[in-house]
Amino acid sequence: MQRKRRGLRTSGRKSAPPLPEYQQPRKRKPFTMFFVEDDQEVRATLVEDLVAQKIDVRDYMTAMEFYRDYREKIPGVLILDLRLPGMSGIELQEKLLAEGFDLPIVMIAGHADVPMAVRAIKNGAFDFICKPLRVESLIDLASRAYAWFYETDDDLLADELEETEASMARLTSRERQVLDLVADGFSSREISTELSISSKTVEAHRARINDKMRADNVAHLLRMCYAYREIHTEP
Repeated sequence: MQRKRRGLRTSGRKSAPPLPEYQQPRKRKPFTMFFVEDDQEVRATLVEDLVAQKIDVRDYMTAMEFYRDYREKIPGVLILDLRLPGMSGIELQEKLLAEGFDLPIVMIAGHADVPMAVRAIKNGAFDFICKPLRVESLIDLASRAYAWFYETDDDLLADELEETEASMARLTSRERQVLDLVADGFSSREISTELSISSKTVEAHRARINDKMRADNVAHLLRMCYAYREIHTEP
């Protein structure tokens, strides 16, 4: 996941920052959300809500349906379930990469699929979102992908990075170890083995990490972690 480094803003917080460009239909440049989800009822409900937000969305039940349809590069984002009948989300990702399609991909993951989602991100996926799906989460991830694709300024980014820096500073050294392993795709059981501590202790650390980082869910937590890593690993 490649993003530009942005400086942290040190003064003048805005009380009511403007909506990102993607969330302003009149300003939005061409950008299509490709939504692959095999649960027909969930997909239909979310597509209806997205269309109501004037979002250009194409929906598919299987990865193969999307693969056969996407024959030319179109500005957009692929919202893709990891677990699909037939071709899996990971297999579709690999096919698109092999054929030179650099479409931003957001993976849909259940709690048990988080380590797999992390590996998908390491293989180039833009981000991931946890189930149950909510239209607000889809719009937020699509907005981030839009800003990345068009390199638009995101007034919220500096504040988010500043808050992440402060949250990271609240973690103990052991909590940082646990968070780093979670971000590397380790399950709680694997972290337990790696650090020679009980699974119960790992879960306690993870609960405190979520509290200190003010994370809405594991996807939000890891997004903050990746942003922090990018800042502190760039030359």
